[in-house]
Amino acid sequence: MNGGSHSILPCAFALVLACSPLTFGQELSKGEKDTVFIGLLNVQPSVQESAKAKGHELELKRVAESLDTQFITALNATRVFQLVERKRMKELQVEQAFASVAVNPADKNAAQALKMAGAKYAFLPQIDGFEDRVDKQKFDDIDRVSMSRKLFLSVVVQVVDTTTGKLLPDSPSIQLNKAETMDMARPGQAMESDEVIVGLAKEMAGKLSQGVVQLLRPAKVLIVTGKQIMINRGSEAGFNKGDEVEIFATQEVKDEDTGETFNNEVPVGKARIVRGDVKQSFATLEGEDNGVNKGCVVRVSRPAHSPVGGPQAPTGELVPLQQPNAGTPVSPGSSDKPITFN
Repeated sequence: MNGGSHSILPCAFALVLACSPLTFGQELSKGEKDTVFIGLLNVQPSVQESAKAKGHELELKRVAESLDTQFITALNATRVFQLVERKRMKELQVEQAFASVAVNPADKNAAQALKMAGAKYAFLPQIDGFEDRVDKQKFDDIDRVSMSRKLFLSVVVQVVDTTTGKLLPDSPSIQLNKAETMDMARPGQAMESDEVIVGLAKEMAGKLSQGVVQLLRPAKVLIVTGKQIMINRGSEAGFNKGDEVEIFATQEVKDEDTGETFNNEVPVGKARIVRGDVKQSFATLEGEDNGVNKGCVVRVSRPAHSPVGGPQAPTGELVPLQQPNAGTPVSPGSSDKPITFN
C-alpha cells in the first residue's frame, strides 16, 4: 500500500469436484443404517371410483394389498435402511397429518411427534393410476373364447423428512404395464389370472424400492483396484451382471439468490457389471477414466436386457437424479485425474 492507493492481486479459486454421495435436508447417518417408516399404501379416491364403475374394484384391492407387503419386502431386501415395525402404528398415526401439509419446524411438539420413534424419513406410497382392460372374442362355431388383458399401474412414493414434516421436492414415481392372453378357452373357464396381478405388484415394489434408495442413498464406489471397481449395491438394488453403469463425481453448488444448495454431477467414467450378489457388485471400467475414485456415485445407464440404442433407464421409471442439499459441504476428494472448476 503506497500513498493511499490499493494494489489488488487477482485471485483464482478452484473448486475440486468431490466423489461423494448426494446429501440433502436432514444429514444421513454414516456407518449405520438410517431408520425409515413405511406408511400404509393409499389409493386415490378417484382411482377407487373409476375401478368400481368399471367393475374392477376387486382387482384394484388385490394389487394394492399385494403391493403393500411387497414394497416392504423389497425395501428391506436392499439392506440399506432399518424399517420401523408396523405394529407401532398407533404412535405413528401422525403420518396422516403431514402427508400433504408442511409442519412448522419451530414447533417442538410437532417436530418431536414427527421423529416417529427414531425414523428419519417416512415413505408414503400411493396408487394414483390403475386400469384393467379385458377384451374378449367369441367363436360361436367352435364354442371357444379368446381373451386379451392389459393392466396399468401408477404409484408414487412421497418421502417426508420427519424432523420438519416437509415433503421432499422429488418423489419416485413409477408407471408399469402388464399383459396376458388366453386363446381358445372354453366358455366359463377362468380367464383373468391372479398371477399377473401379483407379478405387477412385485415388479412395481422392486422399482419403487430402487427409486427411494437412489433418492436417499445412491450407490457409490467403495474401492478402485486397477480397472475394477467395487460398488456397495447388488441385484436387490437393480445392479445385475452385464449392466452398463455410469460413474459421477459431485459438487455442491449454492444458488446465491435463494440460498438453496444443489449437487452438480459430472460423469467421470463408465463400467460394466461383471459379477456380484444381492448386496455388492464388481464392475470393469471401460473407456477413459476421468477421475473414478472412492465415493463416486454410480447409476445404471443401460440394463443388460436393454437393446443397443434403446432406453437408458427402465421403462416408466421417473427417479430424480439430483436433489436440493441443505446439509454440510462436501469434502473434496482426490484422484489421479481430479476435475476442477475455475
